[in-house]
Amino acid sequence: MTFIETVLAISITAMVGGAITTMMAAVTDEVESHHFTRSQLIQNGLAQSRLSSYIARSHCVLDLTDDSVTLWLEDSRDSGTVHASEIRWIKLDPETGVLESHFICFPDSWSESSRLLSDTEFTDYSHVDWSSVLLSFQNRDLTCNLPIAEEVADLTFTGNAPSPDDITLIESTLHHTMTTNGAGSRTAEAIRVHRLPGGEG
Repeated sequence: MTFIETVLAISITAMVGGAITTMMAAVTDEVESHHFTRSQLIQNGLAQSRLSSYIARSHCVLDLTDDSVTLWLEDSRDSGTVHASEIRWIKLDPETGVLESHFICFPDSWSESSRLLSDTEFTDYSHVDWSSVLLSFQNRDLTCNLPIAEEVADLTFTGNAPSPDDITLIESTLHHTMTTNGAGSRTAEAIRVHRLPGGEG
């Protein structure tokens, strides 16, 4: 093999190696892109499912802001009025990026009479500051929380009526911190059986 042939062979080998490297990098990028897209879809679907499970079975909306919704989830006391233990506060913690459901949870060691005494009843629900109610129970270590979605950059809730009393459909737009497009995750869920405290809805 002459010197020129040797140089040509080395050049061809280098070009082929470069092409293979480029192809492998493209394949790797494609696989990572599909994995990332799939992870986003799973995150979005899980958040939508969990939000829907709260909203659909709630009786009514007690309060709605851009980044939180307060729901009268059920009438477990069977009184027709709102008790603290029947409320779910769904709100985003901007520091951790976790969307959580907060609720009242009394210690297991408490008797039923102690729980009844501490389970505040709200007969005039329309003039209650529900954020302050949650804070008061948190200050006494009487709340628990469950995560709905993690790595949330921002969240927006909107209702189909200006007054919480009249809201029967809640839309949410949620953006994860790793979202690569502006669409985010959108959910629209209706309250299946709308019922106001003291009435049938």
